[in-house]
Parts: sequence; structure tokens; C-alpha cells
Amino acid sequence: MKFLDEIKNFFANKRHTEAIILAAIVVVILALVMGHAGGSTTAASGDAASGTAVSDTDKGSSGGKQTSYKKEEKGSDLHDLLTEYYKDYAAGNTDDIEKIASPVSDMEKSYIRFMSGLLDSYDIKQIYTKDGADKNSKLVSVYVQMHFKDLKSAAPGLDFFYVQQDENGKLQINNLYSSFNQTNHENDMDPTVVSAIASFEEQKDVVDLQTKVQKEYNEISLSDKDFDEFMTKTYPDKVKAWQSDYRKDAKKAEEKAEKKEAEEKKKEEEEKTKEEEAQKKEDEKKSEEKTSDDTSDKNTYKTTTETNLRKKASIDSKIIKTLDKGTKVEKVETDGKWMKVKYKDKTGYIRKMYLKKVKSSSSDSSDSSDSSSSSKPKEGKKIVLKDTVNVRKKPSTDSKRINLAYAGDKVLVIRNRDDGWTKIQYHSKKGYVKTEYLK
Repeated sequence: MKFLDEIKNFFANKRHTEAIILAAIVVVILALVMGHAGGSTTAASGDAASGTAVSDTDKGSSGGKQTSYKKEEKGSDLHDLLTEYYKDYAAGNTDDIEKIASPVSDMEKSYIRFMSGLLDSYDIKQIYTKDGADKNSKLVSVYVQMHFKDLKSAAPGLDFFYVQQDENGKLQINNLYSSFNQTNHENDMDPTVVSAIASFEEQKDVVDLQTKVQKEYNEISLSDKDFDEFMTKTYPDKVKAWQSDYRKDAKKAEEKAEKKEAEEKKKEEEEKTKEEEAQKKEDEKKSEEKTSDDTSDKNTYKTTTETNLRKKASIDSKIIKTLDKGTKVEKVETDGKWMKVKYKDKTGYIRKMYLKKVKSSSSDSSDSSDSSSSSKPKEGKKIVLKDTVNVRKKPSTDSKRINLAYAGDKVLVIRNRDDGWTKIQYHSKKGYVKTEYLK
């Protein structure tokens, strides 16, 4: 299962496992288990706000010349963006987080909601930036303090974000470079950005800042026993419990989705079978009717005008049914000026002067069939409607109208029927339209 494989890979990662089990530094756990919107949140200690050495240029571990950190002032667009992010994060408001940071995986959303139950708030102490992989992006380090519920001391940490400007100049957090995605590879990342982040993490002023924040954390842990107990025992236990619950929920969700998919597939197959059986019966019925017509050609007549089928051979007799011109009837016997005939399940009398013998019904049928076939739209092709037509649920004028297809629109011809209806697809809906409107 995809969800479970991702979780397995995530927690199998050495950095994540060490963070959860040892809980040596709270922000390491936060960064590596939860993965803030940046590429790899790094825990450190030291008072970042009090001043890390920031020079014009610094040489990183690779020896190359690097752009130095720049401090971000309060009230700037970037400062406002990250303030809103941390506010929503502490509240567990994943919907609003997605508006400013994307994509956010289901697993990360679950962790954010879990963390909101432990945190009161975040407090941004200082934001540092460097140029990103292009002119519209920034590599951002945020020195932040986390205020956990029931803890007197705040936990210091250092978060990383990759922030970009959209086409309108608005800042957005690109969550592709969160530790979540770097571990699970749910979405492809730009190698250029990945390389820029890797180089950034090796630069001297970045490493110095991490060291200072880590030192601050260590000092708090030594002086505050409650803080140390929570970070080394309580918090890791809660993370393990969340991990277990998430796995169970993910498995249930996966099984539910698979069950729903199987049910929908079964239903679709059943509907297809019913449709095929109905068509088969219809074809058999037509075949029987044609055979009956062929064998009774010598006794088949049709009305030359609208006339009455009467109960007896008399104009004073009760009318059984009035037949339209061209209605076919089967001769039973002749009775003077009258002919006893059979029409469907009814038997009665019609004046012979209003009847004409059908010479060759098979020929007529063939001609009609050929003409009808040639005028039918081609199956599997899209055609442009010349008129606005009703799309009905079943091949009947009494059936419910499910859509209205307008002249000029295209419809896909699925299957022509011999009853004057054609099954079509209009947009995402399938239904029936009178064939005559598709010519």
C-alpha cells in the first residue's frame, strides 16, 4: 500500500529514527518527523537573535565564495508570511497553511494537527535570508522559539524554508523542498534547487547559527528538568503513538478506497451485463418478428387509408381499433366484401377495399433497413448537433431528461438502436437521443 510504504520509508530514515528515539533536540524531531515547509529544518542552539557573526562573504565547507546572511525586518512581506504560517501551524489549521505553503502531504497534515495539541504558540526571534536558485527565490533560516503547553521554558530551534515569488510578486512557501518530500519523493524536485540547498547547509554562517541555537537548547535542557523530561521521554512517546495511529488510519483509508473501487467496478460490470442481455433479447425479438413476417408474406396486407377494425363484418359492428394508413395486418379469411384479419393480439374485420396485399415484406424490410442503416450516425464518432435535443435516461420519450444538448455541441455516438434511438455521450453523461436528430 502506497501510504504505508511512504510511512515505512519515512521512519526508516536514520535521521528521523534518531530524532524520535533519542529526542536529543526537539527541533530535530519537529524538522525531521514533521518537516516544516522548508527543505530540512535543522535544530541547533544558541541565541540567534543576539547576533551570529554575519560578514559580507563567507567561505563554505566546499571552499567556494558564498552570499552572507541578511536579516529580515519585522513588517516585511516575508516576515508577515512566516508569522501567518506559524500561527496556522500552532492552531493546526492545515487549510490555511495550504494557501501559503504547498504541496502539503496528508501525512504532514496529520502531524501538524497532532502538534497543535502540544503547542501553544511559536515566537519568531529572527529571520535570515540568502539568495535562492533564481532571482525570485530565497533560502530562509528562521530562529524560532516553540512554547509547549505546561512547559515553562520555550524550545529554541532553527527552521528552513524555500520561498518564491509567484507571477504576481506574491511570496509563497515551496513545500516541495520540505524534509517530507525529500524523504518520500512524492513529488519531483528541481535538481538545481536541491543543489542550492545542499550548498547552503554547508556554508559557515549557516553552520555557526546552527551551533549557537543548539548550545542554547543544551543549556535549557540542563537547567530545566521538566523541559528535559518532556523532550527526552514524553514527547518521543507521543510521536510514537501518533505514528502508530497514523499507520492504522492510513491502512483503513487504503482498504476503504480499494473496497469502494471494487464495488464500483462490480456495479459497472453488472450494468454492462444487464445492458447486453437486454440488447440480446431485443435482437432475438426482432429476429423472431422478421421470421414471422417472412413466413406470412402471402397473407400480409396493409391498410390504404385510416380504417376501422370491427368486431363483425358490418359497418354497424363495434369498432375494436382504428388503424392508421399503412398498418400491416395478417389475413385470416375472406367474408364477402370484408376480410377477417389479425392485428397483433386482436382479430376483427376490415372492408377489403381498404386493404392492399403486401407483395414482398422481406424486400421492403431490406430496403428500409438499408435506408435506415445508411442514415444512422457512425458509432464511435463525434458529430455536431444541428438541433437542440433532449438527452434522456432511457430510449423513450416518457423517460426522464438528464440533459439538454444544444445545436453546435458535439456528442459521441456509442450505439445505434433499431427502435429509432441512439445511445450517446454528451460531456460526462450517457443517455439516449432520437436518431432522426443526429442525421
